[in-house]
Amino acid sequence: MRRLLLGILILGLLTGKNENQAFQNGETVGFMGDSITHAEYSEINYTHVLYNYYVTHMPEVEIELRNLGVGGATVLNGIELYKKDPAAAGLDRVVLEYGINGLKRNLYENTEIYEESREEREENLEEYRENLAVFLKMLEEDGIKCDEIYTTTLAVPCNKYQEDAGDSDELQSLVQKGYQSVSDITREVAEEQQVGLIEFQEPLTELAETLSEREPKGSIMQQDLLHVNTDGQIYLAYLFLQQQGALRDVSSVEFEKGKIYSEDAHVSNLHYKDGYIYYDYRSERLPMGVSDEYYEADASLDILDKLNREIIQVQDLQADAVYDIYINGERIGSYSGKEFAEGVNIANVRENPAQRFAAVVEQMNRGRRAAELAYRKKVQDFTDCGSGEVTEDELLKAYEIWKEEDTTYRKNMYELVSEEIQVTERIAIVQQGVEAPEAAFRIPGRNYKKAAAAVLAVGAVLGSLFYYWRKKKKQ
Repeated sequence: MRRLLLGILILGLLTGKNENQAFQNGETVGFMGDSITHAEYSEINYTHVLYNYYVTHMPEVEIELRNLGVGGATVLNGIELYKKDPAAAGLDRVVLEYGINGLKRNLYENTEIYEESREEREENLEEYRENLAVFLKMLEEDGIKCDEIYTTTLAVPCNKYQEDAGDSDELQSLVQKGYQSVSDITREVAEEQQVGLIEFQEPLTELAETLSEREPKGSIMQQDLLHVNTDGQIYLAYLFLQQQGALRDVSSVEFEKGKIYSEDAHVSNLHYKDGYIYYDYRSERLPMGVSDEYYEADASLDILDKLNREIIQVQDLQADAVYDIYINGERIGSYSGKEFAEGVNIANVRENPAQRFAAVVEQMNRGRRAAELAYRKKVQDFTDCGSGEVTEDELLKAYEIWKEEDTTYRKNMYELVSEEIQVTERIAIVQQGVEAPEAAFRIPGRNYKKAAAAVLAVGAVLGSLFYYWRKKKKQ
């Protein structure tokens, strides 16, 4: 019953007057938060995935996403950082992800302390409510409207990971009650203040319960059961996009009885014969670049077909026959006629030329992430969340370095995507055992292989730079 009522509340917040929506062209969005947003422990975090998605799937929407998270931060820290972090200036939209560090965990240490500290626990939760309301009011006074502000519930599942939890799991169980209360307050404040709400906790709870049936501890959390791991970060990005209404296909091309039906793609030069089809194709988008971490997450979460979809559907093929897909003369995969009738998703196929280019864009995004983490560490050490040893002058200098690097990465990412969505490819679907004409495998337009080699060389350089950063960070 609780989840039914909660679902009604969330539906109202997401589809009511202040409906969440995709970010708009020219907007600068700041993600204020704690260690979930900072995510120093992970090479990929949800804001990183969001930018990867927006740049490739909505290249016409040029935006800037700023990760303003600081590990260990509370809402009060966030208020102070909003005033003092140079990167927090000039925001058009703001996302607030807080709550983990504001909870006094010592009050949930065991049942006895928990029961005896009811008044203090309520005061602690009320303090969180008041501080969150103050932050929202400050943002509105700064000219950021209610429908340009999002709060998030905690990215911490509220289920027990083991049904037969004993005394050793008592602390975790009680703390989860506290985190559930924090999320309840966030929902209430979002409704009262009429700001957007991104629901993390409930979907994560359901996912953790599903995964725990396969693995004793699930697979979206770190060992501390407090921080989502890389899989969890990718899932948070999916939830954000889903609740924004920002999920969309790269393209969809359907063939039925020799006719073409396409969305977000330009299809021409169609040749439709028994045993083979070929045509020229240009999409208005790229698939999101997928690295090893995404494939690993997909193994347990089955998430890539939700995030990344470039669909080819052919209705008139022999159901039991096997057909090869060629793009610019290179085979990228084999599928049955039945699979083609249901729709084949080529977005996540490594051999797909568009995915190769998108992977280079993702390498640039990794460069952004490295620069971002270096600056966020400076910000953390500017506060008592870190060493407190960084001065204002040092922070400003670090900001200028980060800003220049980030601007360059973002410019290059958009330029590369803009160039690649102008490229026309030739796609051939050929039944195995059937000989298609040479024209089915020709490359239309520019010298694709030469261009691909140049872009992939850039990707290799960026990959080496990111590897060097990782190695240096671990030393």
